[in-house]
Amino acid sequence: MKALSIRPPWSYYIIYGIPYGVAVDNGDGTQSIKDSGKVILKNIENRAWPIPAWFKLPQRIQVHVGKRDDDIEAILELCFGKLGLSVFSILMSYSKRLPRGAIIGEVDIIGCVTESKNPWFVGPYGFILANRVAYEKPIPCRGKLGFFEPEEQGGLV
Repeated sequence: MKALSIRPPWSYYIIYGIPYGVAVDNGDGTQSIKDSGKVILKNIENRAWPIPAWFKLPQRIQVHVGKRDDDIEAILELCFGKLGLSVFSILMSYSKRLPRGAIIGEVDIIGCVTESKNPWFVGPYGFILANRVAYEKPIPCRGKLGFFEPEEQGGLV
């Protein structure tokens, strides 16, 4: 099975989702944010390149978490500005304690778009994702650019 390395936190949003916080009235004229128990899943992976010709759709891939985090400004711009999520929700899933350099689950790529009204799409290409499955334990693995065959590391992959 091929894998695709995706920077955090996007890789976590694909596999685990973003916890959806809701405003709660504290009864004293103030509000706080509470975890609703719901998550918002990222269902499009944006790329600067299309799906390669050899890649047959639909296809299941492993999701690899890159070692470098994406820029926090870009994360806030999309999640807060475009999706309207609370900063609390975003930061709940943006932890340096989450594993890096590991495969955390699988997802099907079922299509590729160049235009979409989906709020996750920022283009120029968007891989449409479905049927995610989280692994019970992250599998350490060195990532690569583009689609790649994960190398065994201690017999774990």
